[in-house]
Amino acid sequence: MNKVIGKEVVQMSWTKLDFGRHEGKTLPQILFKDPDWFYWAYENEILDGKIPHSEVQEIYEKSRNIKILQKDYHAEFVFDGIRGVFADMKLVPSDRPEHVGTSQTRRLDRIDMALIRFAKQYDKLGYDLLIPILKEILFGNSKLIMTKKRAEDFFNDSNNFLL
Repeated sequence: MNKVIGKEVVQMSWTKLDFGRHEGKTLPQILFKDPDWFYWAYENEILDGKIPHSEVQEIYEKSRNIKILQKDYHAEFVFDGIRGVFADMKLVPSDRPEHVGTSQTRRLDRIDMALIRFAKQYDKLGYDLLIPILKEILFGNSKLIMTKKRAEDFFNDSNNFLL
């Protein structure tokens, strides 16, 4: 989280979880490791009283509004036409014709990490597919190790989001 003091932007600390499978991790780390868990916890209010509400809400909004840096491009999410699970995401020119085929697609002017969960309540494999795609788009390396600092720096930089 960022806090502006005068004209200086001060990096705020993210609260570490003190329970469960992600104990010791911050929300930015979890979103790059296990986003399905974060959205489940958000929907079921598991984080209430454990992480400041403003912090949870901020990261939820940011994760749904990641800016596409390429001008005149959209994020195209591809879902298996039979099972409805996430299959792929790519950046496509805004004027490119819509996808034709058995797969269903959804195009957005931003990257919305929660879209996978809205298509299917539990899609761990879908998020396992999305994270390397995100790392390639956002950092230029699909195999990049998302350290605590790297994850937090990404979510601290307001230039990464359409808010």
